[in-house]
Amino acid sequence: MTVILVLIILILAAFCVKLYKALNWQQPPLKVFPKDLGFEAENITFQNSDGIDLKGWFIPCAGSSKTLVLMHGFEMDKSQILPQTINLAKKYNLFYFDFRGMGESSGKSAQGLREYLDAQAALEYLRKNKPEQSKEIALYGISLGASVAAYIAATDKTIKAVILEACFYSYKRVVRKWAWNHHTLPYYPIVYIFLRFKRFKFRMGLEDLSPKTAAPLINCPVLQIHGKKDSLVSYKRALRVFDSLKHTKELWLVENAGHIRCYEIAGPKYLQEFSRFLEKYF
Repeated sequence: MTVILVLIILILAAFCVKLYKALNWQQPPLKVFPKDLGFEAENITFQNSDGIDLKGWFIPCAGSSKTLVLMHGFEMDKSQILPQTINLAKKYNLFYFDFRGMGESSGKSAQGLREYLDAQAALEYLRKNKPEQSKEIALYGISLGASVAAYIAATDKTIKAVILEACFYSYKRVVRKWAWNHHTLPYYPIVYIFLRFKRFKFRMGLEDLSPKTAAPLINCPVLQIHGKKDSLVSYKRALRVFDSLKHTKELWLVENAGHIRCYEIAGPKYLQEFSRFLEKYF
């Protein structure tokens, strides 16, 4: 019995070490900047309601009163969605920012439970400091950023259009799969206890912020993009998001694309689909 107890303790300790490493991921330096791609950007610092300093880039488009806010995924940064979207600056103002604990922003990641506050702060910054350039606002988000974009669009009825890429349906399900795929962490008891602790700490659970809750409340046009070879969020699960949207919606499934890999596979068609959708609805 003593041996079994020791083994259980050692296994739990090993899982705790894995969990610690997963939650203390080290952000690598940004690899690309707007100037590297021929665009001038204003470096922005703004603060969210938790008092965390967030960093962003505002890329202006002369004469435009429309701003597209772009949000990256988990363990990513704003530079990683720059190459495939920056040419939209020829028609729209673009505002990229890093979520807390990622990229150049301060703080620690909340694993999806507080990032919506970062997006709300970004919109507040635009409306206060760039009112003429942000009379109309649209959103783009990928993976975690897509879930945040869905939540913001559901709660802020002034948003004109939304693009959701690699959007999952349920936070709990994707966290469960991500923890196992990336760190071989089992849902019970490790991830389950972690999520319960997060709910207690923030008085809110991940499912409260899930796209499955937000999507039915969005009342602006939505373009949903998803890779058919996505191993983290199967496209069949992603279709549940699409089915739950109640208003104008379009779906683009990219053959042979894995999670957050639609741009790599689609090439020039990626920007074409963005531009077509935005010209139609934004």
